[in-house]
Amino acid sequence: MEEISSLEQLIESEHRVALIETASAEPIFEQFKRIALTTGRAIYGWNPEHGLYRLGVSHIFIPRTRTPVDVLAYISSSRHYGVYLLNDFGDALAKPAVQRQLQNIVEKADNVRRLVILTGQRMQPGSELAPHVVRLRHQAAQQVG
Repeated sequence: MEEISSLEQLIESEHRVALIETASAEPIFEQFKRIALTTGRAIYGWNPEHGLYRLGVSHIFIPRTRTPVDVLAYISSSRHYGVYLLNDFGDALAKPAVQRQLQNIVEKADNVRRLVILTGQRMQPGSELAPHVVRLRHQAAQQVG
């Protein structure tokens, strides 16, 4: 798998699922927010308390996207370009239903660009999903400016 050293490279890549292991996703979210505001790209944030929202418009939440399975189902069914930052996803990633939803996103052949970026700690994508996942180090993510 090719070396990806910046968030811009990740966005431009063909990957559909990425893992960024970090204890604090806030700097990563801030960098993606800058990218969203300067490029106009549809970049979304997610947290389990509120659900999915567009970065830069964080006061409007998308209904029925609070659980990991629900947000992944929404992403899979979306017919529009989107980069999705799912925060604190380490524990959810171990669940079979979450694994199935991510596999659906990886296998989807509808020509809609979706990139799911999972942030958290101790994330293990599972043997079926692992070949389709790219990992970034937090330090590489911080180099984007």
